[in-house]
Amino acid sequence: MPFRFSSVATQALAPELRLIADLRNAPVRGRDTQFRLAQQNMLAYTFDAGVPGWTSPGLNSMPFREVVLQAISNAHDEGHLLYGADYTSNANAVSKVTGDIYEIVTSAVLWDTAAAWNRFMRGQPWRTTPRYARPQVSPSLNRQVAVLNLPRRYDWVKLLTPKAQKKIRKFRNRLAKSNLAMPTSTPDIAIVILPTSEQANPVWATDLGDISLASQRILDNAHRTLEGKIEPGELVLAMALKTSLRSDRLYQPLYEANVMEFLLEGHLGAPRVEFEVHTLTAEGTGAVVTYSAAALSSAGSKDPHRAIRELYVPANAGQVVQRFIGFLNERTALVAP
Repeated sequence: MPFRFSSVATQALAPELRLIADLRNAPVRGRDTQFRLAQQNMLAYTFDAGVPGWTSPGLNSMPFREVVLQAISNAHDEGHLLYGADYTSNANAVSKVTGDIYEIVTSAVLWDTAAAWNRFMRGQPWRTTPRYARPQVSPSLNRQVAVLNLPRRYDWVKLLTPKAQKKIRKFRNRLAKSNLAMPTSTPDIAIVILPTSEQANPVWATDLGDISLASQRILDNAHRTLEGKIEPGELVLAMALKTSLRSDRLYQPLYEANVMEFLLEGHLGAPRVEFEVHTLTAEGTGAVVTYSAAALSSAGSKDPHRAIRELYVPANAGQVVQRFIGFLNERTALVAP
C-alpha cells in the first residue's frame, strides 16, 4: 500500500478495508454522521510498507506532523474519489482521529526502536539500516524494555506487581474513609523495564515492520502481557501525546504526572519517575512555563524536580528514534547488568 494516496490502490481495496465508512444508509442513533473515518484502516493503508523512522530515508526525515496528517489526507482523498461532492467530514471527528493516529504512529516508532535495542541487549548485532548510534551500555537481559500503548481510561496501576497494587489500594481506602479519592489518569505510552519472566519472550525483540491491522493488534494487546509484573521502579517513562495544547488540555498531563509521581515516588519509594509531554505544536501556548512546575511530591524535599521532564515537539521520526535511544542509554545505565 502506498504512503501517499493512490486511486488505483484505493479502488482495489475490499469494502471492509476502505478508509471511509459510508453511513448514509446506516445512520448512527443520535448522530447525523454521514461518513466515518476508519482509523485502523487509515493506518494500515498509509503505513503498510514500513514504520516511520525505520523505513525509507525520505519518510524518516519528513516533518513528523506531515507524516501523521498523511493518513487524514489519504482518507479525505478516498472520500472525494468514491463519493464526490457528497463526501463531508466532521471537524471534531477528524481532530479525534488525528490524535489517535499520532499516538499509534509514535508507539510504532518506539516499539521498533525498543525491538532493535532488545535484540542488542540479547547479544545480537545492532541493526545498521537505517543507521543510528548503537547503544552505549553493555548488553544485558536486565536492560530490555517494553513500549506499552495504554488504552483510554486504563488504570496504569494494573501494570504493577500485586504487592505494589495492594499498597495503593490500602492508601485509596484510607482516603475513601474521608470521602476522598486519588483517581489515575492514563498516560498514552508507558516505557517499562522487562521483568525477568519476559526477558526471553520473542515478541519484545520483534519489529512490527509496518502499522498494518496485525501490527496494531500487537500494540493494543502488549500491556495485557505485563499486567501485574512491573515493579514500581521499573516504570521508567510515561508520555502524554497531544496534537496541540489548547488551554483546556494544558493541565491534564500535569495532573497525570503529579499523581503518578506521588504514588510511585512518594508512596512506593520508586526512584524518580520521568514524564514527558509530546505534541505536534506548542505555538501560542504557555506550555513551556506551565511545564516548569515542580512535582508536588518533591517540592518540599532537598531534591525537587519538575513534574514534566520535557515538552517535546518531534521534528521527524528519525529524531524520535535517536532521542529514545539516548534516553535508554541514560536510564538503563542505572540498571544492574
